[in-house]
Amino acid sequence: MKKQRIITYTFFLSMLLLAVGCKPKYDTTSPKITDITEAIFASGSYEPDHAYTLTSLFDGYLLSVQTTENALVADKQVLFLLDSKQQSTQVNIAQNNMKYAASNATHNAPQLAQLSAQIEAAKAKMQNDSLTLSRIEKLYAKQSVSQQDAENARVNFINSKSNYIAATENYKQTFSRLQQEWQNSTESYKNIQLSTQYSQLQAIGAGRVYQIFKKQGDLVRKGEQVALLGAANDFVIELEVDEGSIHKIDTGMLALIEFNTFKNITHTAHISKIYPHFNEATQSYKIEAKLDSPVTNIIAGTQLQANIITQTKKQVMVIPHNYMLNNQSVLVLNDKKIDTVKVTTGITSDDIIEITSGLKADVQIVKMK
Repeated sequence: MKKQRIITYTFFLSMLLLAVGCKPKYDTTSPKITDITEAIFASGSYEPDHAYTLTSLFDGYLLSVQTTENALVADKQVLFLLDSKQQSTQVNIAQNNMKYAASNATHNAPQLAQLSAQIEAAKAKMQNDSLTLSRIEKLYAKQSVSQQDAENARVNFINSKSNYIAATENYKQTFSRLQQEWQNSTESYKNIQLSTQYSQLQAIGAGRVYQIFKKQGDLVRKGEQVALLGAANDFVIELEVDEGSIHKIDTGMLALIEFNTFKNITHTAHISKIYPHFNEATQSYKIEAKLDSPVTNIIAGTQLQANIITQTKKQVMVIPHNYMLNNQSVLVLNDKKIDTVKVTTGITSDDIIEITSGLKADVQIVKMK
């Protein structure tokens, strides 16, 4: 009895191992006819519309902060005051330069008075040489002086006349240059005086203060950001899209938005703007979307995820992604024989892909384990 029982157990164990060994090493399924939607994933953030940063245009200490974060501000409202002592010094220097240039540009200025005296001296010599030449020429006509004397008198007159003309031109050019220096110094003074207003950082249009980067007493360098402002209640969704997908996106497309702070709640938005510049730093293109309905309790800067719907097709043939081979083909089961079939694909979604040609609906496709 024991021997028979052992033989029986051995038989059943062998049959079990045989059954396990013959189990197929692949899964099968059939194409399905269903609707499919292609969506492009993008990440981004929720930002105030028309956002901008207030930036200092010169070095100085922050004397006063006259606003707070989340405060509503009016157009041209003064928000920050910077120490303008350095600017005041530059204004005084520019003003002194302007006054000095103005005094030099008057006809009785020392430099012009000296040139004017040179003109008078040159004029007097020219007139004297002219009289001498006239007298010598009369004497030469009477043969009372030599030809050389007459020639010398003529050369002297020509030289003195040239000196007079040169002195006159020198005066005109110097006067014109001093006038130009006066005008330049006046414009420089006006510009520097105008720049003193930059010690007051003002709001550009009505809006809201979203972030302040400096506090009272901080040293603010030229070009440093002091605060972030934007529209009070209008927001945009800023998204980053990779270069392989940007060509599929157009304005007006639907985007499904999920904020990181409120998971599993989907909001609808539509693409409103596509920036035509590739960002080397993020290796992506920037686009904007606007929510179809306003949301509450979402803070500016909140991170979010988006699925941009690029196209939808009704009742098409689809297969699971993991049944596709890398060479645009699938494995097909024909009478327990597995063949490779080339297919043409269409749009894709998260887990399925459209088959436009190459498969029949009743075929069994294979995925190797």
